[in-house]
Amino acid sequence: MGTSFLLRKLRQYKEGIDSVGNYGLPMRVRLFIFFLAFLLLIMAGVLAILFASGIFKSSYNESYKFMERELTSIADHIHQDFNTVTVHSLELARRLTLNLEREFLELKISPDNLQEHPELLEGILGRQMSLLASSLEQARSSGVILILDATVNPGLPGAEHSKAGLFIKNMEPNIVSASFSNLRFLRGPTSVARNHKMELLPQWRMEFSVKDMECFYLVLDTAKDSELPLSRLYYWSHGMRMHEDCDTAMYCLVPLKDSRGQVFGVCGFEISSMLFKLSYSPQYMAYHNIFGIFSPVIDGQMHVEGSLLSGSYRPVSFTSAPLTVAPQKDFTHFKQEAGGSFAGLDTTISLYPNDSAYQEQWRLALLIEQEELARILTGQNKQLSFLLLLLVAVSVVVSAIVSWGYTRPVSKALKAVKSRDIAELPKTRIPEIDDLISFLAEQDEASGIPSAKESTLLQQFIKNIESLSAAERAVFNLYLEGYTAQEIANILCLSINTIKTHNKRIYMKLNVSSRKELMLYIQMMEEAEQEAGKKQ
Repeated sequence: MGTSFLLRKLRQYKEGIDSVGNYGLPMRVRLFIFFLAFLLLIMAGVLAILFASGIFKSSYNESYKFMERELTSIADHIHQDFNTVTVHSLELARRLTLNLEREFLELKISPDNLQEHPELLEGILGRQMSLLASSLEQARSSGVILILDATVNPGLPGAEHSKAGLFIKNMEPNIVSASFSNLRFLRGPTSVARNHKMELLPQWRMEFSVKDMECFYLVLDTAKDSELPLSRLYYWSHGMRMHEDCDTAMYCLVPLKDSRGQVFGVCGFEISSMLFKLSYSPQYMAYHNIFGIFSPVIDGQMHVEGSLLSGSYRPVSFTSAPLTVAPQKDFTHFKQEAGGSFAGLDTTISLYPNDSAYQEQWRLALLIEQEELARILTGQNKQLSFLLLLLVAVSVVVSAIVSWGYTRPVSKALKAVKSRDIAELPKTRIPEIDDLISFLAEQDEASGIPSAKESTLLQQFIKNIESLSAAERAVFNLYLEGYTAQEIANILCLSINTIKTHNKRIYMKLNVSSRKELMLYIQMMEEAEQEAGKKQ
């Protein structure tokens, strides 16, 4: 009974060797895949929650909300401040008109023939100096301007574009009610500056050159042809330079129109590029390279040449070319021909009432380069992606460790079952495995199954080895060392046919049917020798 059981075991073992490729994945690999799939499923759920909660768009939403808040805040301040400057300009025009109308009456001249009395212009301007200076101190403006439609030098070339007037600059325009010492003289007779102890700026000129100052003629011509009140006749100029050495500025110009409807000049206040930059720059905080532009809209494009900029950063790719505005779902796209590509938000700011003589549209935009915005939007996602990849790597390692630790005692027990007497196997402390070992030991004891050393088949196999001839024993010994038939032929310098003939005789004398069965008996011999060595 014991011999038949052992033979059955040997045949099962040989069949296992022949069909090992059909067993599928080992238990350890299966468990590793299970744990990895489980952890990845949990991660997939976490990712789904993150996507649903919008965590991957948090930097995008944060950037959008920041720019939206900044745009709204700056637009409100511009609207309020420019309206305040407009009110100051209208009040200055009203007071200047009254003063100058009295002057003309006392001098017995008419505003329409003011040009015929150039010798009176210096005195007329000098008597308005105090009013201009005090008005500038009260207004949050970078300068005050008065231009009369006349020149003190009518005989000089280009006199038709030279206009007498006064221009006072506030050197600290961001300070309301600046002291008189902060005011400088930019246009007008030097005697007027000396009389009021005011220093001249290096860009000083005697008179205004209005050749390229289209807004001057626009305001005069519109006022002459209109019956609208002054509150509907003021005009905000585009950003321009009074002279090539002067800063870019916008001017709120109001016509000087007497009680008889005669227009003889303009006045108003200036918003310089420096004042605009100091007053309306975005609050950067964590965001850099954002800048603002306040621009007139012409033919649907933002006219950069006539705009004022805010912010301490101006990209190299930003040129003076018009900005084409292309609204999108969230951020608006701004593009310059042969220039840069920008993203941002924009809003329209109205500088005039609905019934004004001018209905020019102005637009405020906060811009950032497309590449910079992409960097900001992807920065946080890159960090999050790195953490997720790190979590995947940790999941793989944890799965490998857990699966190895879980299957190690099982594999060790199964290996021991195959290589040792079941009764001698140590406890694995896994109830299921220990119960199986106890059951197999009881079965072996009940069946009287001998060990590998005591096996009749093995002893017969060992006895049959003595029947081999010297040539056959040489081939058999090389099989013991693991060589193949072809390798043995090469070693013994024999033909493969001779080796095959020896094989048939060896198989017949040892009572085996194949090389695999032969190797199985050889393994049993080695195990018997190992057991004998342990007992000794």
